[in-house]
Amino acid sequence: MSITRISNGVRKNILLISFILSLPFWWGINALAKNLEDFWFLQEITGNSQILTADINQKILENKIERLKSERLQTENLKDLEIEAKASIVVEIDNKGNERILFEKNSEEPLPIASLTKLMTALVVFDLDETYSLSQLILITKEALLQESNSKYGDLRVGEKLSVENLLHIMLLESSNDAAFALTTPIGEGGFVGLMNFYAKNVGLGNTQFVNSSGLEPDDSKEPKNFSTTIDLAKLAKYILENYPQIFEITSKQHYEVLKPDGFVHHFIPQNTNKLLGEIPKIIGGKTGWSPEAKGCLLLILKNPKGNSYFINVILGSNDRFGEMRKIVDILNI
Repeated sequence: MSITRISNGVRKNILLISFILSLPFWWGINALAKNLEDFWFLQEITGNSQILTADINQKILENKIERLKSERLQTENLKDLEIEAKASIVVEIDNKGNERILFEKNSEEPLPIASLTKLMTALVVFDLDETYSLSQLILITKEALLQESNSKYGDLRVGEKLSVENLLHIMLLESSNDAAFALTTPIGEGGFVGLMNFYAKNVGLGNTQFVNSSGLEPDDSKEPKNFSTTIDLAKLAKYILENYPQIFEITSKQHYEVLKPDGFVHHFIPQNTNKLLGEIPKIIGGKTGWSPEAKGCLLLILKNPKGNSYFINVILGSNDRFGEMRKIVDILNI
């Protein structure tokens, strides 16, 4: 049998053609190998809990380190905070209720609190569910209207009836003293104020006193007045948020339409007294207060976007409550 020899030139052409034709095959093999490699890798990590646990733990550790860095930076920056208010406090509350004071100035000094009083008034109303319901109608009396020197707040009229829900909005958004007094009507102001002090003691507010439901100060400066401390007010805010978050849901509204019992509009509240709403994100709620003696007061609760926690910030006795609160929020980097 004779063997036909292939010339070198033909051999080179055959090798070249074979190489070109084999390229798709090797590409396919490589792609298949890569897919198989990925498949076996996924099989390995899903079947090996130690690998998954290590990866998850690494991410948890990284997140914890970032959170600790952020917390340390917040604490260091707040140490340098200069605030002119008579008293202030910044408290962080985690999702387990643990508290961490980031900043305080005269936090245990009793001071007049003006309309921050109305947070306790709202708490009593919500807690006495056997006496109050949101749909319950309350008669506006002449005595209620004597509370407010400026009748534009609440626009209430003697003889009309408004629901508890509407009066709560008028009290918390417009800071109406008339509405605050009207809410005491089912019990009587004396009994209601007694309950406010009972709740203060029950919540653990050791340096807090109430003499009325609105925060109005008496004409005679020697007469008793409502007072509290920033640390007590932070405790009150925490208690409300944990038990009656509806109160702060009301305070977070920028405006509200007050309705009469027949469904017609009583009046429209165009703006909350809290000017920071809409300006600062992550606001859960808060309350403003002002009087000649108390000066500017502000309580603001903010959600921490970097963790499962929130901040309670309280300022008492300030000539620039909103400006100083902005300073705090800027440092918290919210």
